[in-house]
Amino acid sequence: MSKRLKNMYSTVDKLKASVLVVAMVLFMACSHSLWDDLPQPISMFITTYYPNSSISSFDETDNGYKVVVKSGPTMYFDSDYKWTEVNGNGVPLPSIFIYNELPRIYDFLLERDEAAGVFKVENNPRSVILTLADRAWEYIKENGQIRPYIIDK
Repeated sequence: MSKRLKNMYSTVDKLKASVLVVAMVLFMACSHSLWDDLPQPISMFITTYYPNSSISSFDETDNGYKVVVKSGPTMYFDSDYKWTEVNGNGVPLPSIFIYNELPRIYDFLLERDEAAGVFKVENNPRSVILTLADRAWEYIKENGQIRPYIIDK
């Protein structure tokens, strides 16, 4: 092979390598994760109860924020980043979530062997509604009473 042909191949190889490096840098600079958009308190909440999860969507709503975890729950947070609803979308919520966030209710559910069967929790100003597979409970914040709750279908 002639020296001129070798130099041409060398130049083409260098050009290919340069294009590849530029493409990789652009890709890394443009790669964006929904995790980057999450406010820190919401991110901490999700990593605490759903570690190693991926975020399908994150949206700001009129009342706060909505996060959908890929193959997982849908969560709502108020403007102060406090959870207002966690819906497992057919999958029970982690017991540690109930234990940490609602210890009084956790003890109640544990006595009934229902602590691992909560599918949805709604944190309203005056009460917390827990939806299980075949029933729901309402925790009244003012007096600590827990009573059956009728779900509107």
